[in-house]
Amino acid sequence: MVNYSDYVVSSDPVTELADLESEWLDLQERADCSYFQSWGWIGTWLKQIAIDLRPRVIRIRHGGLLVGMGILVPAKIKRHLIIYSYAHYLNEYPFNDRNMVVEFNGLLADRGHETAVYTETINYVFKTDKNCDELFLGAIDDRTRCALPVLRSPELLKDMRLKECDKSNAWAVNLDQFGPDIEAYMATLGKNRRAQLRRSFRYYDEHGQLSMHEAGNLMQAMEYFEGLKVLHTRRWQSVGQKGVFANLRWEAFHRALVRSRFPHNEVQLLMVTDANGPLGYLYNFIWRKHVYVLQSGFRTPAEKYLLPGYVVHVLAIVHNRKNSMKTYDLMHGDSLYKRLLCNHEEQLYWMVYQRGRLKFRLEDVAVKMVRSGKNLVKWCRERSWEI
Repeated sequence: MVNYSDYVVSSDPVTELADLESEWLDLQERADCSYFQSWGWIGTWLKQIAIDLRPRVIRIRHGGLLVGMGILVPAKIKRHLIIYSYAHYLNEYPFNDRNMVVEFNGLLADRGHETAVYTETINYVFKTDKNCDELFLGAIDDRTRCALPVLRSPELLKDMRLKECDKSNAWAVNLDQFGPDIEAYMATLGKNRRAQLRRSFRYYDEHGQLSMHEAGNLMQAMEYFEGLKVLHTRRWQSVGQKGVFANLRWEAFHRALVRSRFPHNEVQLLMVTDANGPLGYLYNFIWRKHVYVLQSGFRTPAEKYLLPGYVVHVLAIVHNRKNSMKTYDLMHGDSLYKRLLCNHEEQLYWMVYQRGRLKFRLEDVAVKMVRSGKNLVKWCRERSWEI
């Protein structure tokens, strides 16, 4: 049984990154963490996005050994027009074009210390900062959610509550569930989807054999990233939207990430070509044999029945299966292509610890009233009633 009195928590402003980097790298080797908790992501995020936002690093030690770390960013927020809150965000800042869309988030915790790390962190934040109203833990998985401490336990403040703000399905392909060739994977798909994909493959092969290319050096990786930007932007502009590259901070962040982490074998840039040139690009992270598919760009198909995105993903799945990867992760978002291509599903949760403030209770009542009103309007319209 964990003795919580043996844990010591401290926090300091993030200024110099060298010492923080060495501590983080040491701890991540002892932690079951995602790429979004690794120094590759966190270090780049601090340099490019968060260093001027007064971030603080929180450290949890047990018997002198560092067993937990996280980056907290303060924010004064306003929502629903009248609710003001002073909050802390873990490893993110989802405001003013600085939202880098972290997934599989959480504190970096030594194996076996996960619940203690969260318990001590929650205690520390709300006991040492009396002005803090909320602590947001965005995009955490089931394993991390289970590590969150039970509220109203002796270790936690009695006026706290844990609230689920949102949740989303996350989709992945378990690459161990089929053989290393394309037919083995295609056999796992539905009959109709297999037929549609085979028709697309035949078309592209007839117009020049499909070929998979993986960037082998940094210069080539940056060329693929630029090609992805072109196809991605062209696709979204064709439907009246801007695409992610319209956020200049997002682009600068990911260019810096590719430059700094490609040499560490943490970034994968893929290109699929046919006789007409690039059919599509994928920008992925590689972490402990887990492939995180972050962004894509596909050529507009010559015919509506063609499925260039599916074709590129299938080739990438088989490519990574042959390279001994274990998971091809399309991450959160309930898109049709994810449900059709994937054989594994889990959920991500957006959670918040809140003080028992009257304003939050009033907010809950107001939100429930608005939601009930909308549901009533929908119910009446479905029955063609006049309102």
